Amino acid sequence: MKFRTAIPIPIFPFQISFDDRIMSLGSCFSEHTANFLSDHRFCVHANPFGILFNPLSISLSINLLIKKEKLSDNYFQFFEDKWVSFAHHGKFSHSEKQTFSYNIQNQLAKAQDDLHQATILFITFGTAFYYYHKEKKIVVANCHKIPQAAFEKRCASIGEIVDAFHSFFEWKKRQNPDLKVIFTVSPVRHLGDGFHENTLSKSILHLAVEELLRQDNCFYFPSYEIFNDDLRDYRFYEKDLCHPSAQGIEYMQEILLQSLFTEQTRQQIQKIAKENKMLNHRALYSE
Repeated sequence: MKFRTAIPIPIFPFQISFDDRIMSLGSCFSEHTANFLSDHRFCVHANPFGILFNPLSISLSINLLIKKEKLSDNYFQFFEDKWVSFAHHGKFSHSEKQTFSYNIQNQLAKAQDDLHQATILFITFGTAFYYYHKEKKIVVANCHKIPQAAFEKRCASIGEIVDAFHSFFEWKKRQNPDLKVIFTVSPVRHLGDGFHENTLSKSILHLAVEELLRQDNCFYFPSYEIFNDDLRDYRFYEKDLCHPSAQGIEYMQEILLQSLFTEQTRQQIQKIAKENKMLNHRALYSE
């Protein structure tokens, strides 16, 4: 008897090796993937703006990278004794403006160079819902606990998401046509939006990705399906029952390796994993 629907290993017309230069943008899947690759000595740059959830903020970050522009001061605000950026995760916030600006611009400059040289780009969408700053008239990636009255909650349409990536794909055709773009939809449920609303949000993301896959060298990795169709059990989630557990993430990474990485690369990863385990081992001494 079968008690689960094991997902078929996805097949891609290319494979990743240690020669690739990788960038990962978006929500938690992008962070987990990049950390795994970095730990195993790949050349990878993860989330230069921090974790981003909605596609419109992700597209803003990409547009800044491809155009090699600085972020407008309109995205910055001093709130509760620290500077925050509405285009960045809270980890960039800082009480000193000089340090705050330096950290943002330094990461931006490095990521701009890395994207122009990248061969693989992972993009993970988390939710179609986003917040719009009413006074500044901008989409924000993070509200930074500023009173909700300053924002308007909206839900991006399929067309808005697709249009937001138009500039990126025009740049890609001209500057980096061989860049492989791998889209994923995060399996993390955003239940703060509501159960039905979360379902609608994920549906919009899937349909938007389907449109974006019409572009050359664009592909889909089924992280959403791995958790919702294969690992249909709360034991593969954290205590909040929304975020994948370490075991679930490890299973997803196994599928990622089998589908996207060469056999030689997988063998080298296993070797590095053993070396990492030995380096992290701490012997216990008795007196």
